[in-house]
Amino acid sequence: MTYQLPKKTEKAVDSAENLEAVASAIARKGYKAVGRYYSFSDWKQLKFCEVCNLIAAGLTIIAVYEDANDSADDFDEKVGEDQARQAVHLARYHIRQPEGSGIYFAVDYDASQEDYDNHIKPYFEAIKAFFANVGNPYRIGVYGSGLICENALRDRLVELTWLSQSTGFRGYSEYRESNDWNILQCDDPTCAGKRPDGSPIGVKISGITFDVDIINLSKGDFGGFSRLEPGVDCKSNCDNPTSNPDASSTDSSSTDDE
Repeated sequence: MTYQLPKKTEKAVDSAENLEAVASAIARKGYKAVGRYYSFSDWKQLKFCEVCNLIAAGLTIIAVYEDANDSADDFDEKVGEDQARQAVHLARYHIRQPEGSGIYFAVDYDASQEDYDNHIKPYFEAIKAFFANVGNPYRIGVYGSGLICENALRDRLVELTWLSQSTGFRGYSEYRESNDWNILQCDDPTCAGKRPDGSPIGVKISGITFDVDIINLSKGDFGGFSRLEPGVDCKSNCDNPTSNPDASSTDSSSTDDE
């Protein structure tokens, strides 16, 4: 099927790897934004000095929260509250993400309508309630299938949607064609290439393989950030590890996704 993309778009990439050392290389390839993770798993968490390097290279950061988040059992009210708390903790105290920007929460499987009604909707209701209780510092987004994006947006549980590249997931074609998404994880061979089975290859930059994304600028603000909270000094914090927010702020709870 051939789709008509929105008139105003930009390309981005996303990765679970620390990109501090390759920020300039990403920018030189013409990408404008980078998707990176918040999580209970330290190995894939966005880091403060990584953010500083990405911003210095002229890139915008898209924050997405994901532990496993790949089956119905991973979603309920308690998980939603716990992940919302961790997301806000990391954004506020480790990264100094500016208020008013967005955090997407991943639903990384082909969820059914029943899954949405009984598991994913309560999960996002808990996220929305937690954000409200702490002053709504960030806008809430969802990464997932067309079915999940459409339902969560319709129920006013999210403001931002990021459509997964998994073309076989429920509601993919309809939601992509609607151009109602803020970000599309790219499945177009002109931007990502294809494997023999038709799935995206992604792009390789400085030895790291990335998924490619299309930002729908026709929808306006997509929740990314290209600055930190006022008064945060990247240079002194990153030159002196003892004053790095990542080194001085810890979380007592942990849940691994591996």
